[in-house]
Amino acid sequence: MSLLAPLLEVQELDLEADRRKLERENLPERDALKVCGAEMVNNDQLQAKSKAELEKLARDERAVAGQVSTVAADAEGVEGRLYSGEVTAPKELEALQEELRLTRGKQTTLEEAELEIMEAIEAQESELAKLAEARTDTERRSQEIAETIKKEEARIDAELDVLTGKRKKPITELPAGFIETYSALREKPRLAGRASAALVEGLCQGCRVSLPRMDLSRILAEPEEAQVECPHCTRLLVR
Repeated sequence: MSLLAPLLEVQELDLEADRRKLERENLPERDALKVCGAEMVNNDQLQAKSKAELEKLARDERAVAGQVSTVAADAEGVEGRLYSGEVTAPKELEALQEELRLTRGKQTTLEEAELEIMEAIEAQESELAKLAEARTDTERRSQEIAETIKKEEARIDAELDVLTGKRKKPITELPAGFIETYSALREKPRLAGRASAALVEGLCQGCRVSLPRMDLSRILAEPEEAQVECPHCTRLLVR
């Protein structure tokens, strides 16, 4: 077995760890949690708008109710004069009757307007109750999703701990300096985390490019513990 074979073992463990970390970062539940968050923000905005409208309707209802009371009192006053017996002149009686008719008509119009406002208040209160119920349901779903994320993170973290443990033995079997170079190469984005590759029959298994004969002869002449990089992709070559 090659002296540098443990490097490939470390490589596979690290790539598996990369996949686990990516899985952890991209748990589908994270998107679902964001959706819940957006729903709650939208719900809060709708509730605020609904409450503001409800307050406006309440003010309008109080104002109209006050007008109804005033007009009703006016109508009672006119009616009292009409039937008091104090007014006997036909024209004055006719005038009072017309005034009473108009006042009662105004009262009816105001009462209808008040009823419409009260119906609007009822509808707005119903809508607000539905929004509050939906908000509670979204909060519940959000908590459930957050709990699922927590469990998945714990599972993946445990798997990463296992991979870290498996990594220790092959590292100790490598010549000095290899892991430092390997780790530095792993940071290069273009290598996608794969910093070492086997050299098989002159072909780099990392970039899948055959080495020129001169480079291959030079590399094969190097001591087994020497750090040799592929001239094309710069990955550490395991001979």
